[in-house]
Amino acid sequence: MARIPDDELERLKRETDLVALVQGAGVALRRHGANLVGRCPFHDDQGPSLVVTPSKNLWHCLGACQAGGSVIDWVMRTERVSFRHAVEWLRAKTGSAPVSALAPIRF
Repeated sequence: MARIPDDELERLKRETDLVALVQGAGVALRRHGANLVGRCPFHDDQGPSLVVTPSKNLWHCLGACQAGGSVIDWVMRTERVSFRHAVEWLRAKTGSAPVSALAPIRF
């Protein structure tokens, strides 16, 4: 199986708008200083425990699930897919290189 190049992963993390992904999942976000907060979709949330940091393109739940990460982690959780499938999903959304363009594994 081909390895996904690190520079490709960094590019997807940098160029994908996390705020748009989170709002696309139905999470209403509101500004809280430099961050955005909303209710976490991964557990029964009574208050805003999901924190999105647009400047870093990262998210974290301060509530029950304590999940967090990058746009790839968000897609893995919301779409319930593997890491590889999350990368392919993001590539399809951004119009990036097809799966056949993945670099081979080097040992």
